[in-house]
Amino acid sequence: MKILIGSLTYPLANGVTSSINASVDGLLKHSHQAMIVAPYYDNLGQVRPEHHPVSFSVSSRWLLSTFHKKERMFGLEARREISTLAEQFMPDVFWLHTLTWAENAFEAVMIRSEQAKVLTYHTLVEQYGRLYAGSLGGAIFRTRSKEVANKMDAVITPSQVIAKLLVSYGVTKPIYVVPTGVEAAKQYYSSSEIKKKFGFGPKDKILLYVGRVSKEKNIDELLRMLGLIKRPEIKLLLIGPGDIEQTTEAAEQAGLKDRVILTGPLPKEETIKVYGGADLFVFASKTETQGLVITEAMLSGLPVVAINSPIRDEVYPTSCAISVETAPELAQSVEKVLEDKKLYRKLADLGRRFATENFSSELMTKRQISVFEAAIKRVRSLA
Repeated sequence: MKILIGSLTYPLANGVTSSINASVDGLLKHSHQAMIVAPYYDNLGQVRPEHHPVSFSVSSRWLLSTFHKKERMFGLEARREISTLAEQFMPDVFWLHTLTWAENAFEAVMIRSEQAKVLTYHTLVEQYGRLYAGSLGGAIFRTRSKEVANKMDAVITPSQVIAKLLVSYGVTKPIYVVPTGVEAAKQYYSSSEIKKKFGFGPKDKILLYVGRVSKEKNIDELLRMLGLIKRPEIKLLLIGPGDIEQTTEAAEQAGLKDRVILTGPLPKEETIKVYGGADLFVFASKTETQGLVITEAMLSGLPVVAINSPIRDEVYPTSCAISVETAPELAQSVEKVLEDKKLYRKLADLGRRFATENFSSELMTKRQISVFEAAIKRVRSLA
């Protein structure tokens, strides 16, 4: 099969990019072909042979930057460029990975194609819309989610929670739950290595967060949690792109300047290695659809303490992670796990086992191929 993939955020450091890369690697391993189409990002260029950057909108770059966002929209010429790439590649399946306020260039080409169409619904866009544009923003994205999904031949979600949400929106097309596969690092950093690398003291305890540093990720709650922990040796390491300056200022205003380190984005292969040297993984986002970084932490043997979210039971169940409701509870749980060595080892062992058994890359690839085959079969049956 030939799969043409469209994303607005590839290859920025985020969960969608990780998911796309894992999917393409799996498809190639099974002798299928893939092409990734996304707006061109300065200083990134083409990151792998399957990646084909196209024109981006200069005005959208300016507009999104006012919200401290690096994402871009397709430019005016992108639709023509994508059409040309599609004619050359001749895909069996169009695979959309980004849902936006209005139809984007890849979506336009895909919808007008006679080939099979698949959407992966990565993000709780209704919550994002509400976060940045109030109730109207949420309503717009609910409508868009229903309209776009019902134009597909198949919809993929990373969790049952999201599948049920789409059904509640009125989506009637087949929905398949396919969690993104995760692989462990071949070798992790040791505690001493990451302390030296990021400037921590030898007796410091490192709470690790990996992901976008932004409003929708509830970073303020992590800072609030840290402020409630009165042990200065317990520090927070934030790895990922986003609102670095604003978060640095917030940490300073909270009196946490010496206890918070923000690295900005790191290469994926380096980020994965950091899990091995941290003491706990902390997470406060309530807008996750798959929680890849939580699974990566568990797979490394790093215990997880997180705010409750809709995906908890599928991604970090209470049998192998600590789940709480508030920042004070998060702070209390962090101190408890660090102090209770028996509980620490239990969470580490059970988390690793859970991640290994439920989130393998090979299982993900086989499920995706089955979805594509079903979508192609559906299109041919309607021809």
